[in-house]
Amino acid sequence: PLLKKNITEILPDWNIAPTCHLAETYLHGLIDEAESTSAKLSASEEYPDPSYDESDSSILHNKGGVLILESLKGDFYQTSPLTQSQASQCLTAIARFHATAFEDKEILSVVSDKLCEYGGSYHLKNRNPKELENLEKTWDNFSNELKVAKPELFEKDSVRNLAKRIKALAEDISMELSPAFDDKYATIVHGDYKAMNVFLPGDGDGDGDGNGEEITKTDENEINGHAIIIDYASTGVGMGMSDVAMHVTHALHPVDLINGGEEALVDIYLFSLQEVMPNFTYPKEIAMRHYRLATIDYFRFVLGRLWRGVTLEAFEKRKSSKNAVFVNRNIEAALYFIERADKFLTEIEEENIST
Repeated sequence: PLLKKNITEILPDWNIAPTCHLAETYLHGLIDEAESTSAKLSASEEYPDPSYDESDSSILHNKGGVLILESLKGDFYQTSPLTQSQASQCLTAIARFHATAFEDKEILSVVSDKLCEYGGSYHLKNRNPKELENLEKTWDNFSNELKVAKPELFEKDSVRNLAKRIKALAEDISMELSPAFDDKYATIVHGDYKAMNVFLPGDGDGDGDGNGEEITKTDENEINGHAIIIDYASTGVGMGMSDVAMHVTHALHPVDLINGGEEALVDIYLFSLQEVMPNFTYPKEIAMRHYRLATIDYFRFVLGRLWRGVTLEAFEKRKSSKNAVFVNRNIEAALYFIERADKFLTEIEEENIST
């Protein structure tokens, strides 16, 4: 109710998500309500992963739920990859969502207590610890498989040691991106902000070209497009840039990120945030640091979870899967993601040394 009240105050004519008329579940006995939603930090912790006899389905008898949503009115579509203009609509939508709770201790206290303990599907504490433990081995396998696509990239010392460098800073990066409900810049994050978790307004003609379409802040339809966000399974307290970084990497072709395209998309987000929060200041320097950290954090997840055992054939097989991370189905996007992660990590390392 608190969040809904803020949405109405900020955007009286915009539904942030499909209207939910009924949400009921009965899952008693599957997992204790008091149990942490985060992954255990080490094998020595007291909380074992839930385990079931997969051959015995009796535990699921009389379990389930009901969810009744109102159908969206008008024309909407989903697609991936996105053009810059489509991505700007998505970033405007998520900025408005973040604005409903930005530094609002009353709302974020409830969010922290009732929703995911750590906002974000790729948050380090929500992942299997083995992903981080095996990061260097996964990177060696990935590099050996894909270096044929761009040998000079994988010959760079900084790239050869990329997994080692990320692993060394992973916990610090995660900590900086994990605000408490009463910390500065804290907000409510969606947590899984991929292209296919957004319904874009329109009929989708010419969708998903990823063709370097120019962003213009004067295009009222693109900046203020009423995109609808779905799938809030990983929502919790976090840094808004975690949603932004995931979306930009998940949904766009490199051609739309080069030559200032990436920073222009971040500017669209900041512009949209400022538009509905005129008295709030998110300094660009701090915002960009958060964005770089979040991009590195997302790279840690993609490498540890999605690039295990990867092959060129696997990329080819997934190339038309719109729900898959674009950097996990397009070689050019994967290579550019590596370049971005290396660049951002170098900048963070230099900043850490200077401070």
